[in-house]
Amino acid sequence: MASRILRPLIGRQHTLGHEDIDSELTTIANWWSRVVECEPIQFPFFIARLAKLMRNHFDHEAELMERAGGALCECHRREHRMILALCEQANALSTQDCRKAQSLLRNQLPGLVRDHIDCTDQLVVMFINTNGEIAQAR
Repeated sequence: MASRILRPLIGRQHTLGHEDIDSELTTIANWWSRVVECEPIQFPFFIARLAKLMRNHFDHEAELMERAGGALCECHRREHRMILALCEQANALSTQDCRKAQSLLRNQLPGLVRDHIDCTDQLVVMFINTNGEIAQAR
């Protein structure tokens, strides 16, 4: 059987210019790769780790926005919930068919994450990078 080539969750074009956020996204991308390629016995542990990394990133993002004098909009928070819901859906599916759960994450999560980074996360980083310096100067 020929091995398939897995396209990364995100690429260099998804770098946003905020060291913490970019680092967190890279860690999430690395764990996604592990989740979609792992053995079925590893899946519950790996998906739990991926979801925790995402929740921590989302919370950190909200905290950075607050420190810069803003807040995440409801649209942004809704996207966070959709991404986490997809992970929960895959976790539930894995109890019957781990390979289908991995396929779900391979086929649907990248688009959601990339679109989220390209739109809402980019706006957040612009706000933080612009207003964060102003907030720190006060």
